[in-house]
Amino acid sequence: LAQPSVALAYEGLPGAAAYAPELSVTLAGRIDDHCAISGGGAMALGELTPGESVAADFSLDCNVPFDIRIASANGGLTHLTKPDGEGPFAGRLPYDLQVRIPTLNPGASSLTGSFSSAELRGEAIMSSGQAVAAAGRSRLALTTRNVQGAGLLAGDYSEILTISVEPRM
Repeated sequence: LAQPSVALAYEGLPGAAAYAPELSVTLAGRIDDHCAISGGGAMALGELTPGESVAADFSLDCNVPFDIRIASANGGLTHLTKPDGEGPFAGRLPYDLQVRIPTLNPGASSLTGSFSSAELRGEAIMSSGQAVAAAGRSRLALTTRNVQGAGLLAGDYSEILTISVEPRM
């Protein structure tokens, strides 16, 4: 003969609660993913010479793994009116770009990349793998390179770097 459980013994009695040996509680929550980049502006190089360096900080806030895309508009600092130069003088000054982004995976680390301006003309992609962006300064460091020929053509030069972040879930 089976003994009735406590829950069954009180079932059916008016006002009696059913009792069971365990209780299940469902908990739910959410953390929204976000990825944002800020900073930018102008990096002034002054008089252009090979081997000149300039750096700028930016902020990256991503709580999910991410890809960084870096693209160059001109493939180098380019003369505003004569990008192909004139005679023996060059109209484009190539550069190297180093990128450093602090990350967590789960410990502190850094995502780093080094690219030539020619590589950036197509677009470079840096992946954080499974890491997320850590609080702290991210840094771009640009160093100009040598040019072929008689040097650079006199005039004004510019370049636009576009850096975008794409969250990966």
